[in-house]
Amino acid sequence: MLLTHDLDFGELLAASGGKLPSVIIFRLKDMRADNVNSHLFKILEKQSSALEKGVVCSVTERKVRIRELPIDN
Repeated sequence: MLLTHDLDFGELLAASGGKLPSVIIFRLKDMRADNVNSHLFKILEKQSSALEKGVVCSVTERKVRIRELPIDN
């Protein structure tokens, strides 16, 4: 699993057609470690099975968007 705030990782993985690793992209206004960790723990708790299969997960303050890999364009 890859944790990032750089959108390029999700795009590269989608372009590759790969199923792994899962990528969690944090698009938070507050990127302090305690805030990121709070969101991360919630995602791990609720989405662990999806993360094991391979997803791109985009995280904002309001929502979490999950797209299964490989992503069809």
